[in-house]
Amino acid sequence: MNIIETESLYYKYDDGSYALSDVSIGFEKGRITTILGANGAGKSTLFLNLNGILKPESGTVKFMGESIKYTRSEIKNLRRSVGIVFQDPDDQLFSASVFQDVSFGAMNMKLPEDEVMRRVNDALERTGIAHLKDNPTHALSFGQKKRAAIAGILVMKPEVIILDEPTAGLDPMGVSSLMHLLKDICQNEGTTIIMSTHDIDVVPIYSDYIYVLDRGRLLTRGTSSEVFKNPDILREHNLRLPRISHLLEILNKCDNLETDFSKATIGGAREEILNLIRSK
Repeated sequence: MNIIETESLYYKYDDGSYALSDVSIGFEKGRITTILGANGAGKSTLFLNLNGILKPESGTVKFMGESIKYTRSEIKNLRRSVGIVFQDPDDQLFSASVFQDVSFGAMNMKLPEDEVMRRVNDALERTGIAHLKDNPTHALSFGQKKRAAIAGILVMKPEVIILDEPTAGLDPMGVSSLMHLLKDICQNEGTTIIMSTHDIDVVPIYSDYIYVLDRGRLLTRGTSSEVFKNPDILREHNLRLPRISHLLEILNKCDNLETDFSKATIGGAREEILNLIRSK
């Protein structure tokens, strides 16, 4: 079941050029879906249409099977159900302290004070910044600001969380910790995760499904094995294979070894290499 979807979505910039052209895609409940594309592909514009921040020129966005109506009350309700974490956390953080910023969404929902406290403390713990709750937001590092922005969405318990480049600016351990958190939220709470990323190596590990955009149009879609089995298409549109897939591709094309380079995880590569050894 698609919890949120678009049908023939068009969005035009003020200069008359199209950021999105005839985009029809769906996001299944309780799955992690990744949007890939080079800079200018339309990923961020798509996200702002899904959240109701932007209104399409034509086409529809549907949430829970119902077309979005752009009334003030409906957009307010939509944003409670579909939270978005921007690429630059400075676009999202505005309160004096981390605690105040993270609690803002829950307080705006008119929740009881004890419930707000419970949700905020839980979100701070889960994002690893509980020790920073009294710190001023302007004094945080980029990675800490990103975690605070994510915590501010978590307290609202939305059904869909959209993340624009969530791993940008994080160190390797930070990337792993964040992606494990998103996977946990998805699997244990049924939250739908939609993200874009240029960190192509995390995609096959965590994503259930992938859409690839190019210049505002849908280029291809599928599971990671389906998308990464066509490296030439990706490279023609300024994308690359995950490094493990690239290694298997080199073994296949340069060393004449029968490897499946659509395998893009360590486990998949291990299986391929063991099969080669056993066949000798």
